[in-house]
Amino acid sequence: MMFNRQTSLWMGDLDPYMDENFIKQAFSAMGESPFGVKIITHRITGGSAGYCFVELADEASVERCVQRLNGKLVPGSNPPRKFKLNYATYGKRPEAGPEFSVFVGDLASEIDDFQLHQVFKKYPSCKGAKVVTDQYGYSRLSKSNSQFK
Repeated sequence: MMFNRQTSLWMGDLDPYMDENFIKQAFSAMGESPFGVKIITHRITGGSAGYCFVELADEASVERCVQRLNGKLVPGSNPPRKFKLNYATYGKRPEAGPEFSVFVGDLASEIDDFQLHQVFKKYPSCKGAKVVTDQYGYSRLSKSNSQFK
């Protein structure tokens, strides 16, 4: 299977028992449909390097998974693990311009990254949203004037 940077996710904090099938089933249990999983192996030991790449249908699926699943419990994990997801870059840094953050306070405890992103995605420069554990959130924007609208 060919993995594409735009349609792949990086997933970290894998335990040794987490194989391709386990990862596919975990994503499926969360309502996602991965096309493939590539567990990265340690070049000397041959064992899992603790991370993998997950191939999804399109860029929108990647964005949705990063926003909706990141930090949620991985179904079937024992001991319990949380999804640790990021955009796949395969060693290449994405071209990044300036970023600006917006502080969002007084969030209800049930608000997650996906829900916060839904509020800010109406701004074309919104690059993501993150709720931190103390119930404050930040949204990354590529244009400074968007933060004042």
